[in-house]
Amino acid sequence: MNRRPERISFRFSARSRFAACLVTTPDGALAAGWWDLDGTRPPYADDTHRFREGAPTETTATQVLPTECGGLLRLRGAAGSGRHLLLLSHPAPAGTVTAETTTAGPPLAGPRGPSWAGTGPEPPAEDAAERLSVEARGLRLVPGGPRGTLALAVETAHDGSTRVWRIRSAPLRLSDPVTLPGRVTALLPLDGTGCRYATDLEGPDGYRPASLDLRDGSRRALPSPPDGRIHRLLLSAPVSGLLLTASDPGDGRLRIARATLGHRPRLDFPDRLNSLDGAVLPLAADPAGERVALRVSRGAQARLFLYDVATDRPRPAELPPGAFHPVAGWSEGGLRVVYAAPDRPADLVGVPDTAAHGALSPLPGAASSTRDASATPHAPTEWFATPSGRFEAVRLGDWRTAPTVVVALHGGPEDHWTLGHDPVLARLSEAGAAVMAPNQRGSTGYGRAHAEAIHGAWGVPDLADIRVLVRTLAEQRPPDAEPPVLLGTSYGGFLALLAVCADPYAWARCAVIAPFLSARGLRERSSPAVRALIDRHGLGEPPDDDLGPRDVERLAHRIRVPLLALHGCDDPVVPVDETRRLRRALTRTDGPEHVPHDCLDIAGAGHHPLQERGGAELTDRLVGFLTAGVPDRHRSPAPPGLTVADAAVRHRPSSAVFGHITHDERTPS
Repeated sequence: MNRRPERISFRFSARSRFAACLVTTPDGALAAGWWDLDGTRPPYADDTHRFREGAPTETTATQVLPTECGGLLRLRGAAGSGRHLLLLSHPAPAGTVTAETTTAGPPLAGPRGPSWAGTGPEPPAEDAAERLSVEARGLRLVPGGPRGTLALAVETAHDGSTRVWRIRSAPLRLSDPVTLPGRVTALLPLDGTGCRYATDLEGPDGYRPASLDLRDGSRRALPSPPDGRIHRLLLSAPVSGLLLTASDPGDGRLRIARATLGHRPRLDFPDRLNSLDGAVLPLAADPAGERVALRVSRGAQARLFLYDVATDRPRPAELPPGAFHPVAGWSEGGLRVVYAAPDRPADLVGVPDTAAHGALSPLPGAASSTRDASATPHAPTEWFATPSGRFEAVRLGDWRTAPTVVVALHGGPEDHWTLGHDPVLARLSEAGAAVMAPNQRGSTGYGRAHAEAIHGAWGVPDLADIRVLVRTLAEQRPPDAEPPVLLGTSYGGFLALLAVCADPYAWARCAVIAPFLSARGLRERSSPAVRALIDRHGLGEPPDDDLGPRDVERLAHRIRVPLLALHGCDDPVVPVDETRRLRRALTRTDGPEHVPHDCLDIAGAGHHPLQERGGAELTDRLVGFLTAGVPDRHRSPAPPGLTVADAAVRHRPSSAVFGHITHDERTPS
């Protein structure tokens, strides 16, 4: 089955008149998509088809950025090579025949030619008019720049310094670099010239705000709390001089501040803005700098608010709770946000009453009205009580009556499920399964204590929450219902494997994507970035409970359910050797009680094989596996360490099936 088109990596031009993204093709390849939001540029004047799509030659690493002159920049990079290819495309009129035609809309114009700076066979026809090979350790595209500039490129050098380049065309080139002595975060324009920017500049005492002038490279400090430990620039509106920051005024509480620049710079902390219930992120300001779109997140749910700067008054927008991506654009034509719901892939949505004149113009090729979004039912969330507190889960379908219940565990571990769209979970729901996506302890979005509960204890408090969840599901489903099935990715794969080791007869099947087997083993065999994450969390001491050290390789003999593991051979995050070790461990335990297991290495795939070319077929296999009927396991012998009684009551709502954990699992205060 072909997948529904998914759109990712949304970006807006400097004045939000254009937008771009990456969009999946039916076979899982990625192409660049491009909108003229206000329909004022040729070939789109009086043309209702204002969405264009390029050739499917991109990867998830491609950066896309529309320019204010109507072009599209794409930056491709070969992982770890320091080589990049910068491409500039221009839209073609509707009906123009170019190198390659797609089914989603008219293509981008350009000649045929090579599209990759690395090695390997030449991909399909290219759709770029100009190209430039760039050698740089790290490079990212930023909208803006002085007159005659397409955009800015920010390069991070080996010594930690930063260079800001101007991107020019005819010919495509990088010019006029400005060097900064440390790393920078955002570049926010401070005026209409495109020359002055606010940024957070790294120094001996951490990041501090500074203004940068691209004309001469001069810098000046911007106001920040003298006693604060944290400061991050969030959003600017050059016309009104608005500059919003996230600041700790010295009391340990992070709040949003409005910075006033000039001869007497200061920070003000608006009361109503800081009284909103949830995590607040400014998304975009209107062209006059008088109103700001805010995403307010609380747990799995997020709402959109429109904030009046002068009166310090936020009001909810006419959009239902869902997931709002951290990018938005607000032009004279109105506010567009990237909105998603569990059954609605991410797309541009126009927000009513935000256009400068008249009604918001429609968005061909995207969700065009709030009415469409409001009519989309979103999955509710459900809270589950545990001896140590409670946690929230996103719910798709009725888990009490569905023939198959899938418990989906997120990766990270510094992540959480939202009311956004996940293509695999949506496919499972379409196949008739109910999905429970828990935000157990260790998930972000619920406060510091909830997130840090697993520090030094990977697979301990979070595993305890999953064991409570599966017991609750079993107790409230019919006695003859199939046990739930497990799905986990990355850290979620590690947690899923531990769950089927801890309670072998509580589950029907288990599928994992890019799993690892233990924190210690992953630290020894992974990249410096992953090791840094593990070191920040801490390995901790092995728990003193029934399972002992959380090492799936040691516990694999307890697995008694059919298992499917998928792992990209080129995974830069979790080495594919983790799944190969799992395969060997399962093979060593084969005996009379053998259960089927498939551990597949996916050639050419990375950390997210379902999102890459060929991912549609893998998704079909995964969904088919998880929704297949459970084999008869009544006569399977109990695993070592469990009693025969444990195996005999696997369908009975008894805590004996799930064992117990003697380790103290309380959330740290």
